[in-house]
Amino acid sequence: MEAAFERAVSFLESGLRSVLEETDEPVQKGTSEIRLRADRPVVLSGTFGSVLLQRDGSVSPTRLDAALFCSPEQLSDSFHRLCNYSVHTHIRSITQGFVATGGGDRVGVVGTAVCDEGGNIVSVRDITALNVRVSREVSGCATPLLRLFTGSDVQNVLIAGAPGSGKTTLLRDLARQLSAFSNGCRWKTAVLDPRQELFPRDGKAGFNCDVFRGYPNREAVRIAVRTMSPELIVCDEVASMEEARAIEQGVNTGVRFVASIHAGSVHELTARPLFRFLTERCGFSRVVLLKGAAMPGAIETVLEREETTGAFACGSGGVLS
Repeated sequence: MEAAFERAVSFLESGLRSVLEETDEPVQKGTSEIRLRADRPVVLSGTFGSVLLQRDGSVSPTRLDAALFCSPEQLSDSFHRLCNYSVHTHIRSITQGFVATGGGDRVGVVGTAVCDEGGNIVSVRDITALNVRVSREVSGCATPLLRLFTGSDVQNVLIAGAPGSGKTTLLRDLARQLSAFSNGCRWKTAVLDPRQELFPRDGKAGFNCDVFRGYPNREAVRIAVRTMSPELIVCDEVASMEEARAIEQGVNTGVRFVASIHAGSVHELTARPLFRFLTERCGFSRVVLLKGAAMPGAIETVLEREETTGAFACGSGGVLS
């Protein structure tokens, strides 16, 4: 069995796990998500698109009559196993929609939100779905980007891609290489890992790298700058203006940043006010666009911001305004 797939399914209810373990190795290697929904078929998604898991361990894009359905009891058992039978210790991340496994995988959690009088989510009950994200190492995938971090012209870099395109995979390899005392790179690096996906506790970061696991990005920037004097901060999934403003404060102290942002296309990227803030206020002058879920971690192109126009020119001659 493929190691990453085996690790990702290890917490699941035994009946579900035994069927998943019967899938062919090419399917295991191509799987990036395993979706479990109460009284619904188990769906695998990855380089092959989305397929139905069959009761015999095979997969089919359309066949429902032989599909493996997840019972509410199996879902509940898997959820409690995921939480090590201590749901309350994970309640903070659950209210944000996920639980980290500790092995570098993240599991999305869906249920019924319980809110306080101010509309803030304080708990989630009646879990109805889990989405197991399968994390993989792609050693060397960031090597083409190392040239951006050598010499005197080092700029802030934004990694952009759709869900499943390998943003975290690329950031992991880039952070490791930039702080590894090899390839001419020995950056004093801080990694902000709020969902504990980049470098889990047993993950090996670079020799000159400090990992802030579980810290909210906005707090981690402040603490890293104040206490660890990094030269470079690697930040996974900037999702809010609050986080962007924290990055702006970090940039103003002279720290370089590499961050990721969700965007499935150039149009989606330029339409986001968050992107405009990061480029105009935080000095992100290079954008790395990823190819997509069919080739996780693969780079489509690198765009450079033109000083005179403020637009981003790509290798093919197009312009990202």
